[in-house]
Amino acid sequence: MAALVLPVVLAALVFPTPLYDTRELVAWGRHFPLLTPVHPPMMVWAGGAVDRLFGPSGTAIVFVNQICLAIGLGYLYATLRLLVDRAMAAYVLALAAASFYVVFAPLSWALNADILQLMSWPAVLYHFLRGRSTDRWLHWILLGIWAAIAALTKYNAAVLFLAMAAGIVAVPSVRACLRRPGPYVAVLVGALLFLPHAIAAWRYGTTIAYGERHFTGFGSVADTARRLGLLVAGYLPLLLPGAIVLAIAVGRRMIAWRVPRFAEASDELKFIVIVNVAMFAVLVVLIAGCGLEYIARYGAPFAELAVLALAPLFTWNESRRAVAVRQTVQSLGVLYAVLAAGASVVYLLFASHSGLQEPTAQAARVILADWNSKYKCGPGYYLGDRQTVYGIGIAAGPDGDSMTINFIPKARWFDTAKLEANGAVLVYTLPQVPGDFATAFPGATMSEEKRISVPVLRTHTGKTKDYFYRFVAPKACTG
Repeated sequence: MAALVLPVVLAALVFPTPLYDTRELVAWGRHFPLLTPVHPPMMVWAGGAVDRLFGPSGTAIVFVNQICLAIGLGYLYATLRLLVDRAMAAYVLALAAASFYVVFAPLSWALNADILQLMSWPAVLYHFLRGRSTDRWLHWILLGIWAAIAALTKYNAAVLFLAMAAGIVAVPSVRACLRRPGPYVAVLVGALLFLPHAIAAWRYGTTIAYGERHFTGFGSVADTARRLGLLVAGYLPLLLPGAIVLAIAVGRRMIAWRVPRFAEASDELKFIVIVNVAMFAVLVVLIAGCGLEYIARYGAPFAELAVLALAPLFTWNESRRAVAVRQTVQSLGVLYAVLAAGASVVYLLFASHSGLQEPTAQAARVILADWNSKYKCGPGYYLGDRQTVYGIGIAAGPDGDSMTINFIPKARWFDTAKLEANGAVLVYTLPQVPGDFATAFPGATMSEEKRISVPVLRTHTGKTKDYFYRFVAPKACTG
C-alpha cells in the first residue's frame, strides 16, 4: 500500500506538474476521441475523465493512475492464488508492488498506455483461467471487456492474445474450453467493443501508421543485438528489486528455489509458462525478423505476467517465513523512504525538474491575462511544441484546445473554423514554431513575439522557466 501511495505524496509535495506525455493525453482526452494521432484512445479517455472530474491536477492524475495499478495488482494477486499458496502470493505481490513501475514511473508516465496495460493484462489472464475452470458467464463477459480495454490501450495486446492462443492449443485441458460457448462470447464482446475504434482506425489510419513507424527495418547485427538487449532489459524495472530480495532470501535459506518438471506442473501453470514463452518468442521474431524498434519501457506488461510464471519456483522455509517477511518489509520500507526523502530534499533545495516542477498554471494565467486585455473572446487554441503547449493549454482551462502543430492534420477533432473565429495563442520554447505555423496557415497573421519568465515550482534554487508566445487575433471579436 505504501508503494502505491508514495508517488501521490511526491506529486503533491515535490512534483506537482504532469509530465509531457500525461499533459498530451489530458489535452486530447477532453474530446474523448475514437482515434488519436498515435495510440488507441484508452489512455486519453482516462486522462479526459480525470480532467473532467478534478481538472489537470498532477496529484489527481497520479492518484487515479495508482488506483488503476491497484486494480492490476489485485488481479495479479488473484491469478497468483491459482498458482501458489496465499502467503507466497501476498509476498510476491508485495515485491511486484515495490517495483519501479509502481513507485517512481507514475510521476513521469501517469496514465500512459505502457502503465495502463499493467491493469488490463492480468485481468485478461485471470478471467480466462476462471472462465475455463468455472464456465461462469460473468468471467467470459469480463474477459471480453478486459480484452477490449487492453486492445484499446495499446495494439501490442495482440502479442498477449497470440500467446494465449498458443497456450490454449498446447494444453489439452485448456483447449477443451473451446467446446463451450463462453470463449466465443468473450471474443464477440471484445470485438464489438473494439469495433468502433477499428472502423475509425481503418478509415483514417493514424494509429496504424504510427505503429508501422516502429518497424524501422533491419540494421546491423550489432543493432539487432541492441534491440534484443532492450527486450531483456525491459523486464528488469518491474522484476527488480523483487528478484534481488528473493535472491537474498534464497541465499539465507528463508525461501527454497526449485525448478519443477514441466510435466508435474498444474495445467494453469503450464498455460502461464507457455504464454510467457510465446510472448517472448513473438517479440524476438518481431525484432529480429520484422525490424521492430523496441524500447525497454514496452516491457512492463510482459514483465508483470512473467511474475506469474516465476512465483511457483519459490516455496517457504516455514521456520523462517516470519523473519523473511519482516526483513523484506523493513528493507524495502527503509530503501524507498531514503530514496523519497533524498529526492525531496534534492529537488526542493538544491535542484529542479524542468518538467515535473514546471510552472504551467502560473504561465497560463499571465498569457491569458495578456490575451484578455486585447480580445473579448477566445483563444480557441493553444498551439506550439509538444513540451510547452500542452502544459499551458490544459492549465488555461477547458475552453481552449491545445495541439502541437505537426499533429494538427492527424487530429480529427481540430476545427479550422474555430481557430479563425476565436484565434490562437502560439506558446513555445522551440524557435521553429512560428515558421511551422506560418507554413500550416499561410493566411494567418501573428503578433510580435513576447517572452515571460516564471519561477519554477517548489524548488528553492531560484530557477525560472522562459516561455515565448504570439497571438493570432480572433475574427469573431475585437479588443
